[in-house]
Parts: sequence; C-alpha cells; structure tokens
Amino acid sequence: MPDDALVLVGHGSRAPEANAALVDLAHTLARDTGVPTFAGYLEMTEPTIPGALRAAAASGARRIVVVPYFLSPGMHVNRDLTEIVAAARAELDVAIEISDFLGAHPEVPRLLAELAGNALSARVP
Repeated sequence: MPDDALVLVGHGSRAPEANAALVDLAHTLARDTGVPTFAGYLEMTEPTIPGALRAAAASGARRIVVVPYFLSPGMHVNRDLTEIVAAARAELDVAIEISDFLGAHPEVPRLLAELAGNALSARVP
C-alpha cells in the first residue's frame, strides 16, 4: 500500500479532450514520481475532487497532496479548493495538503518564453 498519493486538480471542461489531457498528465506524474496520482475536476466532469480524494484514500494512502493545475490564484484556488479540501479532511481519515498552484512556480515565465520563442522561430517568412 502506498503511503502517499497525489490528486492533480483541474477545472474540468465540456471538451472530452481537455479532460483526457489532465488524466494523461496524472499518468505521467505518477510514472515520473512513483506516487499514485489521481485526476480530479472542479466542475463539469467526473471524477470530482472529492471523488478523487476518496479514491486516493481508498488506495491506502495516509497522506494526499493536492496539486492545483491552475495558472492563477483566483477563486478556484483560494476559495473553492480550500473549502473542498477542508470538507474532505473532516470526512477522510488521511492527511491532506495542498501544494502551490502551477502558475506560482518560478519556471513558468521561462517556459512561456520558450514556447513563444519556438513559435517565433517557426514563423515562415
């Protein structure tokens, strides 16, 4: 049984390919970290964040780290996610932590510059 699990949290979309991208990223994260990783969505699709947290706890995890796949610290990160995690802490017998959201990482500007540079260099004259 794993001691830790990750729950990668995305917004959720009506577009199936957007939801599948989060699941694919969760699989990659699990492979790269060696930590079981579950995808959970804030709205519009399943599994919900509470559902993903329950699945992580049911897998035997004693500690779950929620990883917000969001670029800015808006209402979803500052209010919605913290409320959902607080409710899950009261329900589940497991420690739950929230990591920084993706956009808070100091490498994001460098990654954006790299993407922009790739697009600019690919421009056909």
